[in-house]
Amino acid sequence: MSEHASVRPNDGSDGRAGVVVAMWLLTTIGYAYIIVPTSVLPVIQESLLIGPLAASVILSITLAAQSISNVPVGALLDRMDNLHVLGWATVGLVIAGLWGWYAAASGDYWSLLGSRGLGGVVTVVMWTVGVNVTTGLYQFDRRATAIGFFTTSAPAGFALGQFTGPVVANSFGWESTFAFYSIVAGATFGFVVIASARCSSPTTPETPVPTLDEVRAVLGNDSVWLIAILAGISFSAFFVLTNWMPSYLVDEYGLSLIHSGFFVALFPAVGIASRWGGGFISDAWFAGRRRPVVFWSFLISTPTFVVLAVVREPFTTVLTLCLAGISIQLGIGVFFAYAREVADASVSATAVSITSAVAVAGATVGPVITGALFELSGTYASVFVYVILLSAAGVALSYKAPEPSVA
Repeated sequence: MSEHASVRPNDGSDGRAGVVVAMWLLTTIGYAYIIVPTSVLPVIQESLLIGPLAASVILSITLAAQSISNVPVGALLDRMDNLHVLGWATVGLVIAGLWGWYAAASGDYWSLLGSRGLGGVVTVVMWTVGVNVTTGLYQFDRRATAIGFFTTSAPAGFALGQFTGPVVANSFGWESTFAFYSIVAGATFGFVVIASARCSSPTTPETPVPTLDEVRAVLGNDSVWLIAILAGISFSAFFVLTNWMPSYLVDEYGLSLIHSGFFVALFPAVGIASRWGGGFISDAWFAGRRRPVVFWSFLISTPTFVVLAVVREPFTTVLTLCLAGISIQLGIGVFFAYAREVADASVSATAVSITSAVAVAGATVGPVITGALFELSGTYASVFVYVILLSAAGVALSYKAPEPSVA
């Protein structure tokens, strides 16, 4: 991201790895907060007397807030100390979690949505700071690998939320799930502070403050927008399956919420290897080329989604779900390195934020659209058709995607 970053040693002895791991932990907890409502969705519907569409909005409002705030957050981070902004975002997540707990306990659906909206804004700060800082700490030949690792915080958080959400709900009540992870995140921020203090490299990337013309240029960069659209397709398909598979396994096979949560947790969990692997493959096998990883991600996902839609045996369903999780998340490991590499370094955070905004927009509309389709059709087939068509579109678009010129 800067000349200073490009000449740093690669051995990690200056504390860079510690910073990335600490931010990974914090963002993992943040994403557990985001996804946890899906693990107890039937209980939420019963307690608040709402339907599937209204229940899906509890997740979608968080993602919508992320999408709307992404570009302003990126512009802010191009100008301010990233660690300071991250600290305030963590405080905001604690407030959002406690607010959500109170709203849920009071049966106030609209107040709960407000808390989730605030949670969306502050978690996008966590994500963008993590990508921005990781990008600045590592040079091109290892950048996608490093960012690929950081992006595993999302599936790790999803797996954590899906697996532990029913346990927390059974122990303390479903309302407590909104506060539990935000409180843990507040404590985890201490590790970020300690790791940053021990790191000899700057935790805010050293790039010039972008001019208005540079910001306008990145907003009109077709390559950035194409990569962003591809990210949106991946995230939409990923979130739709994450949102619907717990209910699908309960309805189709009669599993309990705890058992279905465990199996569905495998879907994001395999992304821990897949996202990191996508970045590593791009760096090590394709010499920094990003397009092949994205293309193969969609090419494998499309038939896998078809199989997932037609199988009717529990073991085969879970096995196919894992393969789907691996394939659709492979490209996510490179999107954010990819976007900043086709833009000027001074607006790299803005380029990442555009990609994040479109990705989150896809994740936002996916559960809402499929919720409406499900209510109209009364069948999960409509959900699977949605992800199959999306993935097929990803194959076509990724074939034409550009390669970064960064060296």
